[in-house]
Amino acid sequence: MAGKETFCGQVAGQKLHVVWHEKPGADLLRSLWASLPGGAICSAFQAPRFVECFFQEMAPAACDTFGVLAAYRAGLQDPLALLPLIRFRKGPVRIASTPDLGVADQNGPVLSEALASEGAETVQAVMSVMIEAIPGADVVDIKKLHVSIGSADNPFFVHPNASPESSSLFLETDALLAAGAKSGISIYKKARVNFRKLQSEDVQLVEATTPEERVKILEALIVSKEERFKALGRANSMKQDNRENFYRALAAQAGQENPLKVLALRSGHDAIAVVAMLVENGYATLILISIGAEQWHRFSPGMVALVQSIYWARDNNIRVYGFGTGHQGYKSRFGATEQPTRRLLLPVTVKGHAAITALKAKRSFQETVDRWKHRKTAQTA
Repeated sequence: MAGKETFCGQVAGQKLHVVWHEKPGADLLRSLWASLPGGAICSAFQAPRFVECFFQEMAPAACDTFGVLAAYRAGLQDPLALLPLIRFRKGPVRIASTPDLGVADQNGPVLSEALASEGAETVQAVMSVMIEAIPGADVVDIKKLHVSIGSADNPFFVHPNASPESSSLFLETDALLAAGAKSGISIYKKARVNFRKLQSEDVQLVEATTPEERVKILEALIVSKEERFKALGRANSMKQDNRENFYRALAAQAGQENPLKVLALRSGHDAIAVVAMLVENGYATLILISIGAEQWHRFSPGMVALVQSIYWARDNNIRVYGFGTGHQGYKSRFGATEQPTRRLLLPVTVKGHAAITALKAKRSFQETVDRWKHRKTAQTA
């Protein structure tokens, strides 16, 4: 239980110790996840390799500090649950959140199978103690909370301070199994036709199965995105907070534990479309997609690659395929189901209460302005 104990509480009459492991190395991270009784329940965005690369490449420059909270029952050496955290500042306010900074599509704690089996009430009690133990923060702000994490309910989604935020699109098990199989959905038909045309041009679908292959294909994706953003005259989001090096580090991770899966449509040595997913606990989430040279655009290679990633998920016993953040129009064409997301915004100190009050007032004012603009537009239409 190396680390600094930050809090001691009680759950169901038993003492619970919460330990703060600040700036942990790769070995400690992997050890913590591996020691969870029964195994770890989490999304791919809280998998140890993801957290390791985030702490290595993104957190040092963007955050005051970072680490993992671990909850232990008194007298036991193995943790019940983990909570990876970062802390950064907005003005004078210290904000604690999960490792995100724009690269995580789902957030939540890491539960042990043993804790999850004890029921929702016990899980919520443990989470309450862990939140109370978060060190040095004025506000806890965790976004993109989905209803579940892996095979368990996400306790932060139903936290009393969680509020509606947005939604995400998913292919549930039945829709995923039926994808492309005599589907009446036109996008699958078009992608199938275009894939055959690409194959007639000697284009092949490949999966990167080694770190070297993943890094090479990812570099092609990074170049394509840079060219695309430049053509659109927009700032390249991949340049923010060292995201490119984060993805490079994740791609370079060896072993089956790496949640990153990369597919590419390739003509010779050239990648004409790339799709990257994060996969964990039967869930696959689309995180990156790019297309290459303009000569291939008439075949819609990005859409073909995306459909092939759905087929990959179906054929690899994935239960749920997520389309990631954002509601781009093309995502609604696959027969996906919309699921709500929530945000946990919790003041911890007096300064935190003041900051959240100001934020809510600003949000309320903006909503009032938006409604007024909508009415004016309707009146003049």
